Amino acid sequence: MESIRNNALTFIGNFAMAYFIFGEGRIGKPLIFAFWMFILMMGIDWYKRRGSHTLN
Repeated sequence: MESIRNNALTFIGNFAMAYFIFGEGRIGKPLIFAFWMFILMMGIDWYKRRGSHTLN
């Protein structure tokens, strides 16, 4: 649950920063950018967890 909260906060932060960086006054590009960064973070978290799993 903690990783979901951290990823959600990071998603919001990415969206806010992308909104100021693209500066068009529209939310399309920042939303897409934040979504792809969110997917990348979730993939990296999944890959890290996959390697640390043991059956002991």
